[in-house]
Amino acid sequence: MTTDTGNAPGAVGDGAVFGSGECPAHVESLSARARDDADTPPVEPTVLRPPRFAYSSAEWHRAGRRQSQSTDIPILDRLAQMSVSASRVTDADTIPGEILVDVDDDTWSSVLAPGYLRLYLGHGHDGTIAIVLTRFVIDHAVAVSELMDHAFVEARSLPEWDESEATRTQPGFRTEGSSVQSGTYVGDDETWFCAIRYAAYRRGNVAYLLHATGTAPAREGAAFRRSITAAVSSVRFDD
Repeated sequence: MTTDTGNAPGAVGDGAVFGSGECPAHVESLSARARDDADTPPVEPTVLRPPRFAYSSAEWHRAGRRQSQSTDIPILDRLAQMSVSASRVTDADTIPGEILVDVDDDTWSSVLAPGYLRLYLGHGHDGTIAIVLTRFVIDHAVAVSELMDHAFVEARSLPEWDESEATRTQPGFRTEGSSVQSGTYVGDDETWFCAIRYAAYRRGNVAYLLHATGTAPAREGAAFRRSITAAVSSVRFDD
């Protein structure tokens, strides 16, 4: 089934800005946090578990694990550098199009969660798929496609990251490029699988970064992991 998260054109407006990613058990606190953090720059919204592994790029670089190179900058840090302003989109009616995703109703249930355009929970499985959108204003000379140079940085910093896929598409019709990445990492004596997709879009001096993340314990099995990757890979912006 293809699910959309909105289809009404709307004017560009300010979306709420949320703190670092949370697991589903913590999403109820995001709305209150947004009020407190409304003036902070957007940060990585990946839904990773356990919650303490919701990766903070700033903390990781401050820890001095390696010297930062130009392509070592996490994608939303690079977005903040190239944008005049940026904010998380939380109301699908404020975007000039719709966010589409192909999900199996027998495998996934859609739930409401503040700060996310859509959050899915697995039926009988311990898995989540989160979809978020960042809208940002840019100068006309900015090359939005450069964001994809930074798409793989966050996941590759995770503890014991073992990458199974990292693919990227070049800019094309109505898009500024996209990426899909999957692999496993370790936290709290558990091995976790995750699949991450980024896609960038530009409409004049307004741009969008679409981000989908699916996670599950690796013990959930190969078939369920494939369903996560398929759904995450299908997320797109249609206008």
